[in-house]
Amino acid sequence: MNTYRVVPFDSKYAGPHHNGTTVRPLFQPLIMPSIVAPPSTVPPQEDVYSLLRERMDLHTQLSDAVQIQRKLSGPRVLRCGDWQFASEVFAARFLSGDFTTFSQHGSKVLAVLGDIAGKGVAAGMWFTHLAGLLQSYGRPDFDPARIAWEMNRHLCYLQPVAPFVTAFFAQIDCELETITYCNAGHFPPILLRSDGRTELLEKGGPLLGALEGGEFVSGELMLEPGDTLVAYSDGVLECLNRAGEEFGLERLTATLQEVKQPSAHATLMMLLAAVQDYANGSPLSDDVSLTLIQRDAEADWY
Repeated sequence: MNTYRVVPFDSKYAGPHHNGTTVRPLFQPLIMPSIVAPPSTVPPQEDVYSLLRERMDLHTQLSDAVQIQRKLSGPRVLRCGDWQFASEVFAARFLSGDFTTFSQHGSKVLAVLGDIAGKGVAAGMWFTHLAGLLQSYGRPDFDPARIAWEMNRHLCYLQPVAPFVTAFFAQIDCELETITYCNAGHFPPILLRSDGRTELLEKGGPLLGALEGGEFVSGELMLEPGDTLVAYSDGVLECLNRAGEEFGLERLTATLQEVKQPSAHATLMMLLAAVQDYANGSPLSDDVSLTLIQRDAEADWY
């Protein structure tokens, strides 16, 4: 029978044999692996500068794209006789998916407000394509229902790549004092009469790019002196306050009745200020756009 003694590792008795007895240490020596410091996670200074330069370049390119988008939209303010036109777009993320355009030919003006599905760079890139379509099909002397039909046919042809688009087209004849419009799946614009009555403009057809062969019809109305027409995007209605409540159509209509000014541009800015005040510092969740068409009141003619 073998006899074993247990002694500390550093004992003078540690060893294979001692007086005929096998001696085994209590603890085997612990061999510590060499500890290597992990590589530094801080990038070299030149890499930091390179990233900053790339970020600045990207910001500059986005700013240039925003300016191109504004130029393609045409004038923000226009007057034709006693008719006033004003529009504005505020993007939630640099480039906007909302768009507004005015184009004039003689006494006729074509006003368009639209909303491309999505937001940011992707929607902004599609705006340039739609601007080209409006140049091809959106002449001021064309019927709005025909313009909507042509643009819908083109976008359906590009599916499933092309986005869905809602749009409001209005052809204004400043001599005949008439508006012919087509609402392609957009929120119905508000018509505010000079006596305070309101109407919603709903005639038109489906949103663009959704239904191949979709049918579109035009509506007609007279814009009397002192009347105002307001087209808007969903970003206006869905603007949230701190409590998470939407601005909504009723509040927009009431605000329009309250803040209307002799100048279409002043009325537009008052509406935008009301939306901004309602948000109370909350960031935009969607693009915000407005288009106003307003006739001078008879009292302003003298």
